Amino acid sequence: MADQIPSKRPYLSLYFECCRVYQRVYREPGGTFYLARCPRCLRQMKIAVGPEGTSTRTFRVG
Repeated sequence: MADQIPSKRPYLSLYFECCRVYQRVYREPGGTFYLARCPRCLRQMKIAVGPEGTSTRTFRVG
């Protein structure tokens, strides 16, 4: 067991333009979406995981 590397949980780095803050958002356990919330104003958004995906990990959200 010591030889096994734990799997890393996928995440996105989001820049919330509303409050000018960054936050790391982890994929939900089911693997179909990310649930994000601005840490200052608490604005919420759900980001779906597409069938083809993207290699981009950093996004600006309004």
